[in-house]
Amino acid sequence: MKCIYIYNPVSGRGVGEYMLGYIIKNLHKKYDSVDVRQSKSSSDLIELARAACSSYDAIIFSGGDGTFNDVARGVASEARRPPLGYIPTGTANDNARNLGIKRNLRKAIKTILAGKTIKHDVGMINGDYFMYVLAFGACSATPYKTEHKVKKILGSFAYLSYGINEFFTTPVSFVKVKTETDDIEMECPLLLVMNSKSVGGITFNRYGHLNDGTFDIIIIKDDNAKGRFNILQTFIYGLFGRRWKKSAIFLKSSEFTITVPDDITWCVDGQKGPNGEITVKNLKGHLEIFVPRGKKEKKHV
Repeated sequence: MKCIYIYNPVSGRGVGEYMLGYIIKNLHKKYDSVDVRQSKSSSDLIELARAACSSYDAIIFSGGDGTFNDVARGVASEARRPPLGYIPTGTANDNARNLGIKRNLRKAIKTILAGKTIKHDVGMINGDYFMYVLAFGACSATPYKTEHKVKKILGSFAYLSYGINEFFTTPVSFVKVKTETDDIEMECPLLLVMNSKSVGGITFNRYGHLNDGTFDIIIIKDDNAKGRFNILQTFIYGLFGRRWKKSAIFLKSSEFTITVPDDITWCVDGQKGPNGEITVKNLKGHLEIFVPRGKKEKKHV
């Protein structure tokens, strides 16, 4: 068997020379051939992942949530999709948290070598792919507007100063959400579409699932200028696995349309995304990913 290892040299802690040697050495315990590629940009990473699908038995990669999204976008577009092995080296590492993959290098590689996989849903937004979250409103631009050099020094705390300012200054927007069963129109300060348990390093959607064929849609209520307070309530209750319906509307859907003003920019997996109206679809179990032995795949009948 053969695999390719792709790494992002500027993500979070990065991959030093020692780490690179350690990773390759251990991957050889499972794979006869290990090819190594360093990504030069987001578009380069997508193309590397896409091209690897036809030639390798597994695609191993390291980086943060942006790297994870780029690799997934490249692989999701192909008919042949080898299993993915993720070594988290980013700042928030929401995808690793959702999958139960440890940030510890040795444990992350051990997960890959053990060989257990699950199927992971993939989203489509206006014909492109995403993995775990779409958002607009308060704090949604923080992940891609926070400078990389600050994130590298302060880690998750780097989001704090920008996030606090954005929390209080982002205006409330009018939104229309149309699903298979619901048709909602309202003002809201924040909207989240989640295929995950964690956003921004905070696990507040505790019972979210990665492979049930649907997305969680969370629409924070404005409630007479109390929208910011409702955001805090939603997150705090979510930390304890509860949903406070007085502060937000919670929906589940596999295919839907969200209409917002054309000047609204969406955050897609922590990166700057499209503006205005979006159409979203869930591709159930579209990717296969190595996970720890204790990770269970949700079963449906």
